[in-house]
Amino acid sequence: MSRPDLLSARTRLRKRLPPRALLKGAAFLLLILGGYGLSFWFDFSELLHPERITGWLQQAGPWAPPIFMALMATSVVISPIPSLPLDIAAGATFGPMLGTAYAVFGAEIGAIASFLIGRMLGRDVLAKLLRTNVAFCERCSDRHLAIFVLLARLVPLFSFDVISYGAGLTNMSLRTFAFVTFVGMIPPTFALTYAGSQVASGAWLMIVSGLAMVAVMLLLPKLVVRYPTARWVQFIRGGMPVALAPNDMGAAAKTPCSSCGGPPV
Repeated sequence: MSRPDLLSARTRLRKRLPPRALLKGAAFLLLILGGYGLSFWFDFSELLHPERITGWLQQAGPWAPPIFMALMATSVVISPIPSLPLDIAAGATFGPMLGTAYAVFGAEIGAIASFLIGRMLGRDVLAKLLRTNVAFCERCSDRHLAIFVLLARLVPLFSFDVISYGAGLTNMSLRTFAFVTFVGMIPPTFALTYAGSQVASGAWLMIVSGLAMVAVMLLLPKLVVRYPTARWVQFIRGGMPVALAPNDMGAAAKTPCSSCGGPPV
């Protein structure tokens, strides 16, 4: 490429990506890479052991709930930080009911933050590059996207953090995302906090029942894929909507989500 052509290409790139968009893109990239970089410096599995977290929270006194919710929100925004030990520690420290409430509210804050980061930073840079308003699955309605996010929250088929960032790149409204995320988190979070509370109490019968609840939640993804509910998985991958029966494939082309050309997020 000649020098004039190179200068012309640089000029076009600057027009497509003004400094503000570049700064947003760089901030988004640094946030993601920074989180993964921390995983190489710190052994989160050891640092965030449930017993250690419980000790910290007990020493925090009345500040324990806001500190815990801040930790939970951070674990959602920064993907390598595990949230499972936090759920267990919440049950051991606050009990199953309050532990579930604090864990759900903390994760909700983190999920909304990730959603907004994905929408304001990642989507903006893509829009400048492609010279169009970027929105994945533009023909998918809020209802279809809500079903996908709700399913992803109820059963861990996909990363919680990735779903939150990815949802921000769709046309899904923040209100719908926040609602289905909140509702979908409650059952699995309660199972984990309940198990943590029973481990702390030392009641072996309750410990076994709590672990059984966790096992059921972990087995649900395999059941969803293996049995007739596999239509949910087909829906996630961009196929026919869940409401359609297999013999309604002809009508699937007319539905909003089947014409997306790819998965919702």
